[in-house]
Amino acid sequence: MTMQVVWHGTQQESFDLVNAIARNCTCEFGLMGVRLATCAPHRMLTEDQRALNGLLFARRMAERLRREELTRVRTATASRSRSGLTSSIAAD
Repeated sequence: MTMQVVWHGTQQESFDLVNAIARNCTCEFGLMGVRLATCAPHRMLTEDQRALNGLLFARRMAERLRREELTRVRTATASRSRSGLTSSIAAD
């Protein structure tokens, strides 16, 4: 039974994924350009919906965590500067 794999990300996320896979491709090709063996990253694109969903989730989660961390750093810095505690930021 063949399962259809669907990309649920944006077009930009798709481009980024394809570029990452191209950089890590180990497919084997014959002299005439015929693919003899398909690498794991390319197999994932066509066979593993769970892996694609996980990659997309991790990518979005990492971006959100980076944004939140920067927001908290800015908020903490602003509140310390208002209270005169800016010199102790590195000590936290």
